[in-house]
Amino acid sequence: MKTKTFFLKKIALIMGLFLISFVQNANAQMEKTLASNIKSVTVFLNRAQVLNTADVMLNAGTTELTFEGLSTKIIKQSIQVSGKGSFTILSVKHQINYLKNVSQNNAKITALNDSLEFFNDKIKLINIQLTNARREEELILSNKVIGGDAGLTAQKLKDMADLYRVRLNETQTLIYQLDKNTVTFSKKITKINAQIQELSRNSNKPSSEIVVVVTTASPTQANFELNYIVPDAGWNPIYDLRAKDAQSPMQLTYKANVYQNTGIDWKNVKITLSTGNPSESGVKPELSVAYVGFYNPQLAQVAITSNRGMSNESRNYNADLKMKKESAKSDDQEDEKLQDALTVANTTQINTNTFATEFDIAMPYSIPSDNKPQLVDVKNYEIKTHYTYASVPRMDFDAFLMAKLTDWEQYNLLPGQANVYFEGTFVGETYLNTQNTKDTLAISLGRDKKIVIKRVKTKDLSSKKFIGTNVKEEISFDINIRNTKKTEITLTIEDRIPVPKESSIEVELIDAKDASYDKNTGKLTWKITLKPNEARKLSFKYSIKYPKGRVLNYEM
Repeated sequence: MKTKTFFLKKIALIMGLFLISFVQNANAQMEKTLASNIKSVTVFLNRAQVLNTADVMLNAGTTELTFEGLSTKIIKQSIQVSGKGSFTILSVKHQINYLKNVSQNNAKITALNDSLEFFNDKIKLINIQLTNARREEELILSNKVIGGDAGLTAQKLKDMADLYRVRLNETQTLIYQLDKNTVTFSKKITKINAQIQELSRNSNKPSSEIVVVVTTASPTQANFELNYIVPDAGWNPIYDLRAKDAQSPMQLTYKANVYQNTGIDWKNVKITLSTGNPSESGVKPELSVAYVGFYNPQLAQVAITSNRGMSNESRNYNADLKMKKESAKSDDQEDEKLQDALTVANTTQINTNTFATEFDIAMPYSIPSDNKPQLVDVKNYEIKTHYTYASVPRMDFDAFLMAKLTDWEQYNLLPGQANVYFEGTFVGETYLNTQNTKDTLAISLGRDKKIVIKRVKTKDLSSKKFIGTNVKEEISFDINIRNTKKTEITLTIEDRIPVPKESSIEVELIDAKDASYDKNTGKLTWKITLKPNEARKLSFKYSIKYPKGRVLNYEM
């Protein structure tokens, strides 16, 4: 009876331990490590927002998911994790993994290592050939003494000399060529090693991870989206401005130089360019009271001393704290037979919101993490253009063709460099300043030598007189213009007269027919129209009155 009771107690104990173990295993937190793919990137002017996606099968219970292989530069406050499926996200955290490195450019480095091995083998074979060739050279030279042979005839001597000459020439030529090949292959090895070193800079660096804890009542398929912002990325605009002739509208090609150095390559991902800047605070500054008082040198010295007493660590801490707070707040000719080939810019979608404009690039791009700009086509525009000529003959006798772009505000342009082409020829670079308040952008398209301009001082109309205690000078200029083109032109001519700095100097514009005059700047402006082969003369005259004995300092 006792034996039976003992046996039943033992079975009950075993069942209890099994039940406890089962409950513990059911409540244990499972762990999974998985990779995610970069699906899309929104590139701001100096940062980027990255979207990673991943699919995983979740078992019932609580699971800790570690998404590995991410950039170490992720701004932690910007991390957002969302998902689709029957599960609940319990927590999200970011951490650096120093034990697991990010390896990039592996395929390129492997190919370069193969080339390196190939050229090293070549040099080894060359060294074997060189050794044998030099031994042969030594053998030939060591056996060149043939004196003492009583049976040596002149013919035999000639044959031996020819043999030595031919073999020695062949051997030394071979040695020369082998040495030359060694130098060539060594240079290639040096370049390959340099390229491997360049590609290895971003390889084998620490990676970061986003750890997400989720729970679910039953097994389910889950889809996750990881959204975060990284620095060391951005874009800047660059433009191509093309004018077919002086009557056609300007064709503007909007491009972007996109760069990133986040530590992770963006491979074949959807790119969106945004004119926004998340690093700028969106909080309106508060205007503080401006108190006025008397300057106290002693108090000023105390303030300077107090500031000097602050340690570098304190100043750096305050700067870092301010930056973190701000970050948290802002978290060419047409072919008649063939249709023109389309570019990515033809299919770019533009979205405009309250604070920024976004360009959704239609085709995926690959942007390596090397901080080198990659050119991306954004959009093509045809801009209403008015052409005119302008000249400043006091400084340059040439006339410049100017393209004035109107209604440019609707194209969401940013300030940037522009390459200018006219009639299929590159004419230079300009800066597109879209931050000015004018409704017209003026672009210089180059010099036109068919408009002849000369500016001369007319001596017969210029004079110098003494009036009491003053001197009065009268200066006159003629500007001669001829249009040798076969078309009518509109031309703006700019010149100037001096503006006095002293009250004792008086400047008076005597004559400047048909010119507009700005008294504050002294600027004279004529706008004229010239027919083909028409000539025109513009004249202006001014006087300067100043005290005797004084010397004027100005440019005519």
